[in-house]
Amino acid sequence: MTGTGQRNPSVGPLAACCAIIALIVAPAPGHASDTTAVENPQYGFVVALPSDCRHEEGPGTVDAVCSPDGEPRDPRVASRTLNALVLQVSAETSAADAGKTPSELAQQFTEAMFQAELPEAVCGESDTTRAKVQNVKATPDETRVVYSADVVCAGVRFLQVPQRTASVRYVIAPTGRYRLVARSTSEEFEKHKAKIEAFFASFAVTPAAK
Repeated sequence: MTGTGQRNPSVGPLAACCAIIALIVAPAPGHASDTTAVENPQYGFVVALPSDCRHEEGPGTVDAVCSPDGEPRDPRVASRTLNALVLQVSAETSAADAGKTPSELAQQFTEAMFQAELPEAVCGESDTTRAKVQNVKATPDETRVVYSADVVCAGVRFLQVPQRTASVRYVIAPTGRYRLVARSTSEEFEKHKAKIEAFFASFAVTPAAK
């Protein structure tokens, strides 16, 4: 024990060490936990989107466009959407799905229908050979069926559109059909994994407004 006014020589290095550890474990800016919840009562869903991204909402849709580091966030800049991470939710209601069991929902909207939609819905390609669809999976649970896949969209060199990679989920529920897409350039896709996983994990179906 040291007296008043005396300095324990071991305290300085220990405090410095703790400060360094605190800096290492502190969340970095843009961490996946920095999100904003967006709820759509009309179509019955809620999702968390990164707060540092631009949010664009429409009837039954919400997008987060996350500009690459160093690029302007102005939506008029074309490269912003070509090179950005884009997280999208689109919802629609189907009277034919109301009250259906997961097996009935899967008959109403099949895995083959899901796969056939992906080139145009995700890549904007009517030519299916220009979109590589892989890891297609159907996962039914007690109330709905979830289809998932990975899609690689071919680049267009003369338009300077890079190759893009997307993870896609369709949630087919009695209350509605929901399409979730997370897409970025293939080169940057792995870097965005934390945001993409948090986006999918945050999505939930809620009671739709009557």
